[in-house]
Amino acid sequence: MTDTHEQDNNQDHAEDGPMILAHEPVEGYRTIFYICITIGILYLAFVFWQTW
Repeated sequence: MTDTHEQDNNQDHAEDGPMILAHEPVEGYRTIFYICITIGILYLAFVFWQTW
C-alpha cells in the first residue's frame, strides 16, 4: 500500500517567522461584510428588545 500524503518539506528551512498569505482584495467584499454585520446586530437588538 502506498502512502499518498506528501512529506513535510519544510523541515530543513530555518524559522524566519510567520508566513504571510498575500492576495488581491476582492471588490465589494468589505461593503457586503459590513452590511451583514449590521443586519446581525440589528437582529440581535430586535430579539433582545422583544424578550425584555
